[in-house]
Amino acid sequence: MGIGLEKWANTFISMILEALPFILIGSIVSAIIQMYISEELVKKILPKNKFISIIFAAFAGVFIPICECAIVPIAKSLIKKGVPVGVSIVFMLCVPIVNPVVMASTFYAFNDIRVVLVRVFGGILCAIIIGILIDLLTNRRKEIIKNTFDYENLCDCGCVVTDYFYNKSKIRLCLEHANKEFSNILKYYIFGSFLSSIFITMVDETMLNNMANGKYLAIIVMMLLSFLLSLCSEADAFIAKGFLDHFGLPAISGFLILGPMIDLKNAIIVGSYFKKGFTIKLITLIVLVVLAFSVSLTIII
Repeated sequence: MGIGLEKWANTFISMILEALPFILIGSIVSAIIQMYISEELVKKILPKNKFISIIFAAFAGVFIPICECAIVPIAKSLIKKGVPVGVSIVFMLCVPIVNPVVMASTFYAFNDIRVVLVRVFGGILCAIIIGILIDLLTNRRKEIIKNTFDYENLCDCGCVVTDYFYNKSKIRLCLEHANKEFSNILKYYIFGSFLSSIFITMVDETMLNNMANGKYLAIIVMMLLSFLLSLCSEADAFIAKGFLDHFGLPAISGFLILGPMIDLKNAIIVGSYFKKGFTIKLITLIVLVVLAFSVSLTIII
């Protein structure tokens, strides 16, 4: 009992500590986008063609070392600034998979370029398909974001005029926005980490290995495991490596692609920013598309 409680406590605390810097970075970037990036600038940067914009968003993550728990508020800010829903979602799904830190850690863990290529290009392909589908299934961007207190509505559009906001600089408002964003995302992350750490403590590796007999069942088991474990994308490859010999590359690809896109803690965070219908639609698409990709690998490999 004491050993199990200690394992849970260590797991829970480590999950919080390893994510804190990335959550802080994501909150600051989100606040900067809200306060300093205008809709006009966003429209100038993005290609006019929506499909090209989706491709652009998919590869933009190569230059942004941010994990999945920090990218959600950034995606929300992009949508609010007029970036098409599909483009923003592709960006949100790709960044935790294709960023340089994740690619380096994946290669270091497996020492196999095949795994890195399957993860990166498989992740990009799945994200693009999901982005196109979610864009087609979504009517208007304003209908998908929950109504929350927003600083840019107070200081830019003039709909609420008070001395409190008039007497503050944009830098001060940006810092306050980042603080609010950080506090908001942290509480949901802590709750998700609490649930995930309980599962990690209870999981039996022998039981998982016994479930790896069928290649399709192995894919489902590894995808479910990636959702429940809620590992940071910078570290999940080291866990996945232990299952490679038993489960095979297709199942491992499901683990390495699904986890960064949506896991238990991230689903809670996504649900806190986006409306229920959109959240369910997005999670369903992610699971189905990644499952289809992993199953297709069993035919190719």
